[in-house]
Amino acid sequence: QVRENGIDLSIGDQLTIEPKAFALAKTREWVEFPTDLVGLCNLRSTYARKGLLIPPTVVDAGFKGKLVIEIVNLSDQPYTFKQGERFLHLVIAKCQGAIPYSGKYQHQT
Repeated sequence: QVRENGIDLSIGDQLTIEPKAFALAKTREWVEFPTDLVGLCNLRSTYARKGLLIPPTVVDAGFKGKLVIEIVNLSDQPYTFKQGERFLHLVIAKCQGAIPYSGKYQHQT
């Protein structure tokens, strides 16, 4: 879902994160970044208020693939994301020039 200040992305598959544990969440959406744009990922605040956090996550210029995001559950309760649930807010920023991406996660599905 495109918004004025970025794009909301959704969980690809249902995912339960146990208390005091972490899990890897893959987005449903495939993203393709040109070499002059980067993405900054933030967990939607609804989840932060429930004790869920993600580390600072940057999508490199030129990246193509589904995003895999580390989510930590600091609460005392398990949390289940339903498939398709919007969980991530992606802010896009312009680079000063083109920066090609050739990392090992290119084209991950």
